[in-house]
Amino acid sequence: MGVANTGNDLVAVKILLRKSWDALQPALRKPRWWVAGILRSFLWRTTVVAITGSNGKTTATRYLAAILSTQAPTQWTRLNRNSQGGITETIAFCRPWKTRYAVFEVGFGELGSIRRAARLIRPHLSVVLSVLREHRLVLKSLETTAREKAELIAGLPENGVAVLNTDDPWVAKMPVPQGRTSIRVGASPGNDVWYENAESAWPHMLRFTAVVDGARQEIRTRMLGVHWIGSILPCIAVAHHLGVPLEEIARVIEEVPPYPARMQPVRLPSGAVVIRDEFKGTRHTVDVAFDELRRARASRKFLVFGDLWQSALEPRERLGEVGREAAELFDYAIFIGDNARYGMAGSLKGGLAQDRARAFPDYQSAARFLKPLLGPGDVVLTKADRNNQLSRLFYSLLGEVRCTIPLCDRPMVCDDCREFRNPELVQQANEQLSVRVD
Repeated sequence: MGVANTGNDLVAVKILLRKSWDALQPALRKPRWWVAGILRSFLWRTTVVAITGSNGKTTATRYLAAILSTQAPTQWTRLNRNSQGGITETIAFCRPWKTRYAVFEVGFGELGSIRRAARLIRPHLSVVLSVLREHRLVLKSLETTAREKAELIAGLPENGVAVLNTDDPWVAKMPVPQGRTSIRVGASPGNDVWYENAESAWPHMLRFTAVVDGARQEIRTRMLGVHWIGSILPCIAVAHHLGVPLEEIARVIEEVPPYPARMQPVRLPSGAVVIRDEFKGTRHTVDVAFDELRRARASRKFLVFGDLWQSALEPRERLGEVGREAAELFDYAIFIGDNARYGMAGSLKGGLAQDRARAFPDYQSAARFLKPLLGPGDVVLTKADRNNQLSRLFYSLLGEVRCTIPLCDRPMVCDDCREFRNPELVQQANEQLSVRVD
């Protein structure tokens, strides 16, 4: 009788805990840092993974969450919200009695922000993807950037695991605290997890062979660009370490769609394909996108460009440089915005004809020029930094855009914006028209 009563009491306590937690959710959606710290202390059954890097964090978070959620209840950072607000929200979304895995995307906000995030999250596994020149106003050098990113692994617990992408030289030499496990991933067979036979050239999507503990597994993705291996391979390493079979990992990866506006191929009703890459416009992402277009097979190649993010160069110099590069690669180069004339001038100097190097003040005029030109076999790259002009240009190729905000300064693409008045176009682009595995 005593045993039975004890069992009933435990059930009653669990029910009370759940009801209390659910009742507090409205107040906990955006908890303060110290409140989130208290909530984190209740997640004793949850394995916590934290991911940082200058590039590829959101994609890695998306893939790892997709894999782990097939095994057990999983929470993860949504909508690229990798700063303080998104981290505390993710903790609040976790349920102590239910959440088995939590995957945090950790971005850089200011000096010391990653160290503070690591102390709050207290990850069991920390993943570092890359060290690149971003946040130039604060991080003056790659050495400073690497030191900030390394804070995610510095505070790992004694049984913690550091997963490092050794294809990045700054990540490869990050010190792992003594007694912690390290899993190194990259192209070299000397790594714990490595890859071979990587291919990506439109119309063929990224595929490669992952080698884990001597076993080879073909990985097929819906992503475009070999650079995404730096995000996907660490996810394979983490999932395998947590006991997910390689075959299951490969199955899930093949089903995960690309993140909107990050090298996302979408086929238009005209038969042309837009490779949406207007989420991030750093020099590095421009280089990898252009490299992918060099390998692409297409009847004609179009570039629609906004501007670079955090470039140290003046508009005339930075857009002129992009324009000259575009003239060697694209059949048409279209620039949008206040500084568009500099990009057009660069393309003209690079050899593009007058009618193929164009500058427009807004997306409407650019769309009116572009839409009648496109047909089967054409490939269009849209490239900028979370530029809503380019997002709206893309959606105007699908239908009439109802958003009327002339200049939008929201740090997101239209897909994630509650004020974008075309939800049916977003659904069409991301569920019906996204190009699938070939």
